[in-house]
Amino acid sequence: MEANLSRRGFLTAAGAASALAAMGLAGCAPAAPAEAGAKTADTGAAATTWRDQPEMPTEFVETIDCDICVVGAGNGGLPAATTAAQNGAKVVVLEKAGAVAAAREAIGALNSKKLAPDHMVDVPELMNHANMTQAGDANMLMYKTWAEKSGEMIEWMADTLGPKGMLFPFEWHCPDDPHAYYPAMCYNPCIGEYNPDGPNYNSYAHLEVMRDVFTEDLGGEIRFETPAQQLIQDESGRVTGVVAEGKDGFIQVNAAKGVILCTGGYGANNEMLADLAPGNSAWCALRDSVTETGDGIRMALWAGAELEAGGACMIWNRAILPDGFEFNEDRMGGDIFLPGSQPFLHVNVNGERFMNEDQCYPMSYAAGANQPKHYSWIVWDGNYWDDIAQFDTCGCSRLYPAPSGTAFNADVYDCEAMSKEHLDEFWLNPRLEAGTLKKADTLEALADMMDFDADQKATFLATVERYNGLVAAGEDTDFGKPAYRLSDVETAPFYAARIGGELLVTIHGVITDVNSQPLRNDGTPIEGLYVCGNDQGGFYPHNYPSNFTGINAGRTATFGRIAAKHALGVE
Repeated sequence: MEANLSRRGFLTAAGAASALAAMGLAGCAPAAPAEAGAKTADTGAAATTWRDQPEMPTEFVETIDCDICVVGAGNGGLPAATTAAQNGAKVVVLEKAGAVAAAREAIGALNSKKLAPDHMVDVPELMNHANMTQAGDANMLMYKTWAEKSGEMIEWMADTLGPKGMLFPFEWHCPDDPHAYYPAMCYNPCIGEYNPDGPNYNSYAHLEVMRDVFTEDLGGEIRFETPAQQLIQDESGRVTGVVAEGKDGFIQVNAAKGVILCTGGYGANNEMLADLAPGNSAWCALRDSVTETGDGIRMALWAGAELEAGGACMIWNRAILPDGFEFNEDRMGGDIFLPGSQPFLHVNVNGERFMNEDQCYPMSYAAGANQPKHYSWIVWDGNYWDDIAQFDTCGCSRLYPAPSGTAFNADVYDCEAMSKEHLDEFWLNPRLEAGTLKKADTLEALADMMDFDADQKATFLATVERYNGLVAAGEDTDFGKPAYRLSDVETAPFYAARIGGELLVTIHGVITDVNSQPLRNDGTPIEGLYVCGNDQGGFYPHNYPSNFTGINAGRTATFGRIAAKHALGVE
């Protein structure tokens, strides 16, 4: 791994990933016997569903013996595999794609006295806030375990990758607002050097560096383009291995100590989305999941595990929609638009304001999805850069530089330093040219570009007038948005864009204990099996608490390590 990734190399990789996502690739499993049910139109045979377990292959081109088999080379699988290998285990990783998964830019970890001694977070307060976002039914034992062990995880990651040049700058800036809850918990790994003011082209590299540590330094093995198909269990129900499909046929991997599933949820599986998360995901116009077709969840369920109630997805309010757009099963057709996450005025297709726009990304998306036609218009004026500075948003929505050294200070999509010039060049001008972003010198002309009829136009103009009055008064008596996140729409030019959802991943999964062992319906663990990451439940059965920057990558890595150590019987 070179010490610095070039911007060209980063953008090339990102473009390739986008191209794969646009293709809507889905995994291919062996034909499965169906339960009694519907018949197919052509053959009269019973139709199969994602819930049906395929028959076990009887012929194998290769048999592999190991201590630990990890399914998925991503944010959970690689920490699990590396941890196991560091403890002397023979580890085989099965990955259905041709490379390790794309790394997240943010890893959430709490209370490391070694790396962030000045930023301690009150764990019960965090847990209670998280539970409020989940209607009270998140598993607080899972949160408590992550909170208590994530600091050790990030210290381990720094110790493991630091000799390879990885740095772990800590993001801790938040608004000066006692009502805003932004716990300091986000690490933004980069390699070689860290520029606190941006740009940081050398980010998103820690999983590739960890791959090199695992394979080159520790002698671990990763089998790429080798999708796992199902689990092998003995007569007691213990999981003893995995069946995978290689290029030349089926492979049997015997795992003496355990199998760890980290396959990333089911965001690329239309059938599972329609079954498990229809209302949550239906109004998305972009999808980032590529290989995540629910493999780990399905295998765990076939082995006897229980799926938690819910149907949650992590959805960004960042899909800008073209004229004439219609939502579709593939959840494609929009374009990424990072400014969609700013708390500017939102109106529905009738010109009405309908929410406090100061919401976490998925909540903002959901509010718009519940309006007529299932999207909303975001509206702002020529003072947008000053407004963005005033908003002082955090995490990956941030567009204005934070005080030097307190945050990542780079656009998370291309790693450039934040500035008005960058915002205009990278985000606004291309969408103006494409026609998805509307711009006009008067509000009346903007309303005409928004396809309002006469009544809707009149409502829109009255809405803006009402909103501007609330901004001038410094109090949102309609929906209660904080004053510092109010911004008037008075200064030409004026802008508007249709905003829908961008489906990142699914985030509810298999019920496990705090050791990452999946539980049967009677509460007993399935021995020899571990489930982590987006395949694992307990954290967000309803919605993603996106003011916890980096929590998903952080909890995934933490429970990956917990699984590996528990399987090996080490502390």
